[in-house]
Amino acid sequence: MLGKLARFIRSSTASPVMQDSLLTRIEVTVGNQIHTAPAFFDSLLPATKAALAYFERQVAALPGPLAMLPGPLFAHAGEISQAMGCSLAVKKSLEKFPADGEIHALLGMRRKPTAQNLADHTLHCLASSAEACREQICLAALDRLLGNFAEHLHKLQRSDRMQRMALEGDPSAAEAAEASPPPAELATVTPELMPENIVKGLQSWLAAPESYLRIDPPAAATDDAPALPLLHCSDRRQWLTCLVSFPAAEAAVALQNEKHNHRYILI
Repeated sequence: MLGKLARFIRSSTASPVMQDSLLTRIEVTVGNQIHTAPAFFDSLLPATKAALAYFERQVAALPGPLAMLPGPLFAHAGEISQAMGCSLAVKKSLEKFPADGEIHALLGMRRKPTAQNLADHTLHCLASSAEACREQICLAALDRLLGNFAEHLHKLQRSDRMQRMALEGDPSAAEAAEASPPPAELATVTPELMPENIVKGLQSWLAAPESYLRIDPPAAATDDAPALPLLHCSDRRQWLTCLVSFPAAEAAVALQNEKHNHRYILI
């Protein structure tokens, strides 16, 4: 994928628009020769920027960054350490930050009927600043949209190949087509999967960004939970959210003490 990205950038030096990082993101993720469609540059860039602007407006509503201290978010210091040590995002990203630095992240929590306090504290989108953290959240939502669209195209391709092979009377070939994706040179060219129609399809997906990220205003605070907005995203779970900050050194200690890194938020 990195080689493909490099080739695309090198071949696009003639036009500043072609170097736009959003269009490069689309070409790399969606593929299927989408960049060869005449409307790729003129139509998809405004549609993608509009979707990203929607994500930015939603993410701007997240409060914080708040310090991770015992209080309304955490019942005690042990919950703070567990939140850092259990989060997969901390395990994957901590080494990118200076050991004496401050980390900003999205904190997700859930209110369970059987729990007196907020539960399942989980960190995501670690960054060196609150602004960078918000940007990561927006791009994660955009990448999820693009990735799901690419998977949608793959299913259409597989279905098309199976139908054509079935019509040719080759059931075993149809089974093989279902088991593995087609090579690039054998990609179908049915109208729905032509680059110009793929652009139109992606435009319709980009026109509904709320399907991938929406943040509801805070509900009223209760005795055991503060007023926090509710995050709706690709994760079927719904998270009470805010931005937080914490020292990288504390996260490193938490990782050493917690061996089960299993908590995550699927944006």
